[in-house]
Amino acid sequence: MRQIIQPRFFLCLFSGLLLAATTGAAAADPCRKISTDAELSSYTQTQGTQATVARDICYAEGTAWDEKSPAGAYDVTLDQRFDFYRPAALPASQRLPLIIWAHPNGATDNLPQQGELYPKLVTPALALGFAFMSIEFRHPVASQRYGQPPNLDIPNTDIARAVQWARHRSGMLGIDGSNIFIVGQSRGTLGLMNALLKNLADDQSPFPYQTKSSRVRAVYAVQAQTTYEKEQVKQTFIHPDSWTAFDALYADFHQPGSAINEITTDDPPVAMRYERMPTDQSLQTVVPLHLPAQNGSCAYPEGCFDFHHPNFGLKLHLMFKALTPSQPASKFDIAYNVPTQYLYVDQATNRPYACFFARNMTPEGRANLSAYAVEACGL
Repeated sequence: MRQIIQPRFFLCLFSGLLLAATTGAAAADPCRKISTDAELSSYTQTQGTQATVARDICYAEGTAWDEKSPAGAYDVTLDQRFDFYRPAALPASQRLPLIIWAHPNGATDNLPQQGELYPKLVTPALALGFAFMSIEFRHPVASQRYGQPPNLDIPNTDIARAVQWARHRSGMLGIDGSNIFIVGQSRGTLGLMNALLKNLADDQSPFPYQTKSSRVRAVYAVQAQTTYEKEQVKQTFIHPDSWTAFDALYADFHQPGSAINEITTDDPPVAMRYERMPTDQSLQTVVPLHLPAQNGSCAYPEGCFDFHHPNFGLKLHLMFKALTPSQPASKFDIAYNVPTQYLYVDQATNRPYACFFARNMTPEGRANLSAYAVEACGL
């Protein structure tokens, strides 16, 4: 079913793009298009004693595309698919809150049980009574083909479409459509922009799922890029001395999207985590950065630009505070200089990331949380 690629990390220049990759896999067979409980049940298997999982299910239209493999000089075929997890101890008919996971570049929707992310993401979500949906999705920068000129019109709303589709199929999935959340890392923090977008619901759409709301209750973003707009990235985050070099590296995509432009006072609560501090330690302004220098003269990574730089988060936070100075800190929970092992766990309380979602459920949803979840999250 899947070609497994050995873990790696690299920065590469490709077709005028700056891409980051971590670990990867590629889908070979098309995703499974289903519409009934019986079909979902036929693809559902137990995974140990804690989980059930249904793999390679289509969402939206199941659209396929090719993009460059992080493992070498060739393309892989991907599509709009997801793997779906539920706590094994809970009946399939019980409506559970849903977490949608958007992966970092170089990975896919497949989360091996023995991998690094499964115990950080899936295990705590299921323990707290959430269903978990790990999706494959297109990205305006990362979903480019090997050796081809940049495609400037790659859709940037697959994650929001997954929200709509899940809400449309809430009965089949056994989820609570009023309590859907997004968590993403690196490439997957496109989900942050999707969460802040205006509602994509369209009553006139020929696709029934697109009539549903694309809004979520909260979003959790790790190492987030908060804008994909070339001029905004350039003018906000890049030192003028590096503009010429940046112009050669980054394509001028057509409406790739910007969380900075989208944020409003009625957006869902946001949590963000970064492994480093912003360049301005006072957290009052964004200091433009140089691109990494070939001669090593730039103090990478603190003094040089990359798409995981915490300056991205700082800029979004400053925009939020400018819009609504009186909003409580809980509406925008951002932390810098976070050790890697605490990116998905609160460093002070040791509570998992999913507790941020539990705190931001509807009153009805919180009332249905288990006694264990209430205690574990300090609710």
